[in-house]
Amino acid sequence: MTEIVCLNGQFMPATEAKVSIFDRGLTFGDSIYDCCPVVAGHLINWHLNRARIQRSLNEISLYVQDRFWAELDQQVTELIKLNELVEGYVYLQVTRGVGERVFTYDANMTPSVILSISRTSIVKRGDDYRGIAVCSVEDLRWGRRDIKTTQLLYPVMAKMEAKSKQCQEAWLVSRGMVTEGASTNAYIVQRDGTIVTRPVSREILSGCTRDALLSLCKSRDLNVDERAFSLEEALAAREAFITSAIHFVTPVTAIDGHKVGDGTIGSFTAELHEAFLQSIGC
Repeated sequence: MTEIVCLNGQFMPATEAKVSIFDRGLTFGDSIYDCCPVVAGHLINWHLNRARIQRSLNEISLYVQDRFWAELDQQVTELIKLNELVEGYVYLQVTRGVGERVFTYDANMTPSVILSISRTSIVKRGDDYRGIAVCSVEDLRWGRRDIKTTQLLYPVMAKMEAKSKQCQEAWLVSRGMVTEGASTNAYIVQRDGTIVTRPVSREILSGCTRDALLSLCKSRDLNVDERAFSLEEALAAREAFITSAIHFVTPVTAIDGHKVGDGTIGSFTAELHEAFLQSIGC
């Protein structure tokens, strides 16, 4: 099946979609992006992604017209339908637009809006639900990690380092403390069942899955301590896990070659994962 994309409001085969070589998303990484999971043909927590898109746009002073939001909702829905997407995610990128390659820009530029999909398995149960290994990498990213921009070169480098070490994710470490994963949020579970994760600030991206999970934890009266934690604390923890749009709640069973707990999927994380799936209707 030929993938259909939406470029500046026009639906077309992916092979026909083209953007200018002078688009600032290409020349400067002057763009934001987001991705929302799709399960059983339905967007999951789209309202959270929508709010984050708006925040990212505001933070880089990329202003869109009022009709953008209604059109975006319609286009995302139509894209899922045209691609007959059952499970995977919708990807959105909004660039500053096309202009002369100079650092400053015209405030009235016309943004480029790109929508595409990816088909991938997200809902995992039984033998498909596995733990991952992570490695630690020094966090050398820019200081506005809270904005979901396409400036992703350093996370790419971190992911490749993780791959070279037969790991599935990198945990970024700053001043001895874990900030987040290269494309995920990071958590540990203490011996008493307290979930520890870094608080929202400019140092991490506020994940939509993170927001939904913490709301679920609150509704179940689970104790969450939003603070930084070290690698040593993670290795001494009862369990560890990550969250993201395509991982939901995934156990971390090893860090830098050392087991977390007994090196298997912890019961607390597994129960939390199942509770999250049920909360989204899976």
